[in-house]
Amino acid sequence: MIEYINKRLNEWAIWCKRRDDGGMGYPSKSNYCNLVQIHGAGGAGPVTEAAAALEIEGVIIAIRKRSPAQYDVAFWFYLAGSMTVKRIAQELSCSEVTVYNRLHALHLAVMDGLHDLEIDAQDRADAERNRPKIVA
Repeated sequence: MIEYINKRLNEWAIWCKRRDDGGMGYPSKSNYCNLVQIHGAGGAGPVTEAAAALEIEGVIIAIRKRSPAQYDVAFWFYLAGSMTVKRIAQELSCSEVTVYNRLHALHLAVMDGLHDLEIDAQDRADAERNRPKIVA
């Protein structure tokens, strides 16, 4: 298991569940908090969190097209809820060892997808930097 990728996939799953339930749950800021002036630790904020989740979403969509079996592991491990590996193995009709192997392969595929996104962003930045300036 690649811990950084696992963390990103867990954050993506939370974002997906929040998106799918219409944002129900505890508010990040309430009237009570305004009255008593509770100030929590500042996080990255909803825009940054959504951008990170959308990045993973794009990678997962590509994985789903390319390898539905890998997507199934992502679904059962991250989106289906709190399930044991034994239960996931039953759902996927494989052994627990195979679930772990598929999970590791998923992590590698997500890591490769994130690397590809980084390379594309760097290429776009280089192209923009090297584009001739038009002077009017």
